[in-house]
Amino acid sequence: MIGQQFWHSWLAFILLLCPLLLAVTNLSFSYYLSRRYLKEMLEALRRSQHFYRWTDSLPHEGWFTHFLMLAAVRGSMLWPGPAVRRDFLSSEDVDNFPPHLQRLLTLRNWMDVVLLVWGSIMYALLKLTKH
Repeated sequence: MIGQQFWHSWLAFILLLCPLLLAVTNLSFSYYLSRRYLKEMLEALRRSQHFYRWTDSLPHEGWFTHFLMLAAVRGSMLWPGPAVRRDFLSSEDVDNFPPHLQRLLTLRNWMDVVLLVWGSIMYALLKLTKH
């Protein structure tokens, strides 16, 4: 097991602080994507009425609504099958989605994976060292 001396070191502090820093980075990147690229993403989904109707109301919405819209677009582009079957998303929009926007969404999804894995490892280490 990991000794008590380790948990009082700077290395342990840094390891435990990293998930918090990753979470702040994820939120900052989501904010950036929602303010800079969300309108372009919604316009790329113009055949999908579910998303395209948001384009008109986008300038009048706040930061939380932008986050929700970005999360909906991210989820639909990550797993387009269910959204296409329910007619929320057009299969043509999925095929023609701009590659640079797809890369940004993929990067954001990988940031979530890294955050979850790192946080899970730190949680497991903390649980293993408690007596």
